[in-house]
Amino acid sequence: MSEEVTYATLTFQDSVGERNNRDRNNLRKRGYPAPSPTWRQAALSLLTLCLMLLIGLVTLGIMFLQTSNEINSDSEKLSQLQKIIHQQQDNLSEQLNSYRNIPTQEEFLKSQISSLLKRQGQMAIKLCQELIIHTSDHKCNPCPKMWQWYQNSCYYFATNEERTWTNSRKNCMDRNSTLVKIDSLEEKDFLKSQPLPTFSFFWLGLSWDPSRRSWVWEDGSGPSPSLFSTKEYAQINGSKGCAYFQKGNIYISRCSAEISWICEKMAALVKIEDLD
Repeated sequence: MSEEVTYATLTFQDSVGERNNRDRNNLRKRGYPAPSPTWRQAALSLLTLCLMLLIGLVTLGIMFLQTSNEINSDSEKLSQLQKIIHQQQDNLSEQLNSYRNIPTQEEFLKSQISSLLKRQGQMAIKLCQELIIHTSDHKCNPCPKMWQWYQNSCYYFATNEERTWTNSRKNCMDRNSTLVKIDSLEEKDFLKSQPLPTFSFFWLGLSWDPSRRSWVWEDGSGPSPSLFSTKEYAQINGSKGCAYFQKGNIYISRCSAEISWICEKMAALVKIEDLD
């Protein structure tokens, strides 16, 4: 029984082998050749190329990420630099503005200093005046001896001599002064308040100028109408000659008449160190 099975098995295997050979021969005859080594190499090359492309894409991706990070880092640095530049520009603008304000500050300081010096000078004058009231020959006196001090001027009253207007003027010039010029009603009142002899007449620095056909002071300026009463002003306009002062009034006389006179010159500055 077993021999029959073995024989049948062998016979079946031989018939299957012959059938397979027959099928391969038929395929060759129909044009379907068996796979060759060339196709395998081509497939391997394509696979290799794909791997290389994949590696290249990965590399490019990594490079892109690195470049992007570097660009972001550079952008941050650029932003920081821009902030620093803006800060420096703001600081520079503030410095420029402060420099522009320096002249204004200097002018303000100069004004303050000038105001303080003026107040200091006024206080020094008041103190010196008080000292002179109690001590007439105090060293702070800005006028020479025998001269009267009022505001910014010193006055010399020549009460013991009489001269013509021209000679009186020359005497004042010798004293480094001029015949008195009345600039205000206050000054006129000051002259009137002086303890002078009752019947004394004093030449003023006011005279008729024929070339200009007007009354002028020695410095060339004209007299202000506000300094004269209506009667005085009318007298001046209707007369020619030289003006004199008597009991607070102004009169006109011949310049050749001989009377007393008043000299005037600028008072010296009151020094702080002289107030001791």
